[in-house]
Amino acid sequence: MMPLMYDAIIVGAGPAGGTAACFLGEAGLRVLVLEKEALPRYKTCGGALSATLLTSIFSFSFQDVFEARPQAMAYALGNRLITIPDPQRRLRTVMRSRFDEIILSHARAEVVTGAAVRSVHEDAEGVRVECADGRVFHSRFLIGADGANSVVAHSLGLRRQRTLVAAIEAEAPAAPELLRRYGDALLFIFGELRDGYLWIFPKGDHLSVGAAALRPQPGELQATLQRVMARYGLNLDGVPIHGHPIPITVRREALHTRRCLLVGDAAGLADPISGEGIRLAIQSGKLAAESILADRIEDYSRQVWRQIGRNHALSLRLAWFFYRFLPLCYTLGVPNPSSTYAFLDLLSGQASYPEVIFRLLASLPLYLAARAFSLFTGLFAGQEQRQRLRQRFPE
Repeated sequence: MMPLMYDAIIVGAGPAGGTAACFLGEAGLRVLVLEKEALPRYKTCGGALSATLLTSIFSFSFQDVFEARPQAMAYALGNRLITIPDPQRRLRTVMRSRFDEIILSHARAEVVTGAAVRSVHEDAEGVRVECADGRVFHSRFLIGADGANSVVAHSLGLRRQRTLVAAIEAEAPAAPELLRRYGDALLFIFGELRDGYLWIFPKGDHLSVGAAALRPQPGELQATLQRVMARYGLNLDGVPIHGHPIPITVRREALHTRRCLLVGDAAGLADPISGEGIRLAIQSGKLAAESILADRIEDYSRQVWRQIGRNHALSLRLAWFFYRFLPLCYTLGVPNPSSTYAFLDLLSGQASYPEVIFRLLASLPLYLAARAFSLFTGLFAGQEQRQRLRQRFPE
């Protein structure tokens, strides 16, 4: 008896795998999704993303899974706090368990859970997938969406050299007062970690808190997270803290073979400056599906580099400059609303890093001029006030 042949097998049911399943299933292909865990499952993630991006890619609504709709971005450095309002409220926060599940629920695909893939074998006829429990599946094509420690990538000899950002995250219970204090903004905290940051994001009835850095010392992230969150009024004693490697691309490399493609974290596509990965996972899942449907797999790695990788090369340089000159950037760049709005457009898929950098540089002279004018008028007003006081109360 001939084994059942799928058109495509997708290993991993995260945003990248779910997106690919949606587009392939919609085109009429026979799709199988293999997920090693039972669904829904918890995933370590800050969970911030753009509602605009989702609307531009998917035809269904995500309203039921949004945890919060922040109306500002906030940045802390030491005792200084800068808040930039976002009147359009473009960002949302989600729990990955519910977010991943809603994407997959709209995919016309067969889903098998508890299927931990052990190895992948590719030949001229197709792809053979072996699971740890002995089950074997066959397909014409395969998409590896199985995360930073991708078994698919290892089996195919791809992504042998990886650069990882270390991250930890906790879903912290919070008193009503703290929920009100932190419920309206995404807060980023700088200056506590070298080449890294901490965050506090609102999520419905609790707060997502975490820390990420490029090369932290052993135990540094946990100790820093506990210390800084205590300063912000959050006690993490007894709260589970989850670790998660964030893979980033630092060079152009092959992300496909003849019949297999890597997407999302398996391809190392998290943003180097922010660690944000949902947007790139969705984008790469769509690119992979389009490459299979167009029978142009040989162009996949080039398309990923053109649309994502080149942006990451600039993001790395921007991250290096930002963290090396943090006080300068915090003083001159962060208070400039154009900086935040450029990054919001990036998260929405409406701008690239070259455009972001251009907008940062182009808006800087006008921002500095406006700031100088404000300081000058403030000083002049102060002189007038002192003159009035001298007239009323002569020495």
